Formats: sequence, structure tokens, C-alpha cells
Amino acid sequence: MNLGQNLKKLRKKHHFTQKELAEMLDITQGTYALWEKKTGNPALEMIVKLGDIYNTPIDLILNEQKSDSPFIELLNIYNTLDAEQQNSILDFSRFLATQKAEPLPPSDNIIPLQTYRREELYTIEVADEQLSAGFGQSLNDTQETYTVFTDIRPGRYDGAARIKGDSMQPEYPDSSIVTFVATGFDRDGDIYVISEGGPGEEQLYCKQVFREEESFRCHSLNPDPQYKDFYLDEETSRIVGPVVDCIEAINPELIEN
Repeated sequence: MNLGQNLKKLRKKHHFTQKELAEMLDITQGTYALWEKKTGNPALEMIVKLGDIYNTPIDLILNEQKSDSPFIELLNIYNTLDAEQQNSILDFSRFLATQKAEPLPPSDNIIPLQTYRREELYTIEVADEQLSAGFGQSLNDTQETYTVFTDIRPGRYDGAARIKGDSMQPEYPDSSIVTFVATGFDRDGDIYVISEGGPGEEQLYCKQVFREEESFRCHSLNPDPQYKDFYLDEETSRIVGPVVDCIEAINPELIEN
């Protein structure tokens, strides 16, 4: 089990949402989500905080054996120091990280960082405006776009936008890209892009939508009770169309020309 899977297992065991845990750690929910997805790693002091929150030994947080891990030993030592000493350790570690490292000898244990060739990737033109997975995001109506790259061939789509918020997680994570077709409403319970308001004042949402009488009921997939259903009147809102794909854009630093 990798670190991300272990963090998710511990969080579920203690009945925390990602947002609640991020608040306890004094970080953003998006930063914590990257740890569980294993696209980022918590800093040393964050691992110590997690151990305190769960009242769990650090080796169980990292899912490593104490006897086989110098990192566990370092963390345990760090945890015995006072705040001033801990800051000194962190400052020295940052200093070491800025120094030019000697080339490492070849080793079967070294996993190379995955990179991508630009010509082998697919591009998606994403609108500047973000789709709110929470409570609405104002549009500036510029119609400007920017390009993101993915290694997964996207299906046919008419538009693409970035998700803002975590109410559609885990299926549609915060900052992921969704593509959609502009075909209007078709079937209850599908995931749609839906807008409310006039030109220049629109609120754009990504929600599971149900038609009820003369309104649309917008439902969030995140089971957190803070995300309650809300209704949009048919006269003041419109269904843009269903979501086709949800992708994670590739970090441009990993793309080779």
C-alpha cells in the first residue's frame, strides 16, 4: 500500500472529510487531496501533525517498518525536539536541498520521473471561466482559453473548463478538467454543466441534475452534509450540456519538446 492509499485509509477510519483534515493541518483541501492521489508528498512537519491527529505512530502513517527506514528514525527524533530545534532542522534541510547534489550511482531501486513527449499528447482548450462544484463562480465572459495536455484521448466535446471546489469529489476532483457537449438537457441524473443568470453575470455549475416541475434540482456527489441540493428556475437558467470526460492535466514541467 502506498502513502496516498494509507492516508486515505486512515482518514476514512477516523471519519474525517478531506476538508476537515486540511483545516486541522492548516493547509488547503487541494493540497491534501494531492497527497492521497500520490502526486505530492507531505512535508516532515505535516507527517508529525498527522501522527498527532490520529494518535498513531509515524511508521504506521508511512506504512514502513521502523527497523528498515532511516526516515522513520529522523521523524521520531524530530518529534522529540522543541519548536526552536524543529525549525533549525527544517532550515538546515532546506539549505541542503539547495546544494548541488552529486550524481547518484545506477540503482535498480531508483524510479525515474515519468516524462511525456509533447507530440504524443492530446490537447484540450480550456475556458478561462471555472465551473463551480460548490456555490457558484462568476464569469467574466471573455471567452479566452488556455491549452492543457493529457495522455488520454478525449471524446468529442464542445467546451472544457476547470472544476473549482470539492463538492463533486471524488468523481470530479477540485482543479480537474471536464469536457462537455452543448446539447442541452437529456436525462435525469446525468452530470451537466448548467448556468444561471444573464450575459456577464452567469454562475456556471457542474452538478448532477434532476428536472422537477419548472426547476432543475442540482445535486452534489460529495456526501459531506454541507453540500445541500439547490434549485434553479428553468426561466433564469439553462442546461449547457452533459459532461463527457474528467481528466487531470499533465504538469507542463514533465513535458519534453
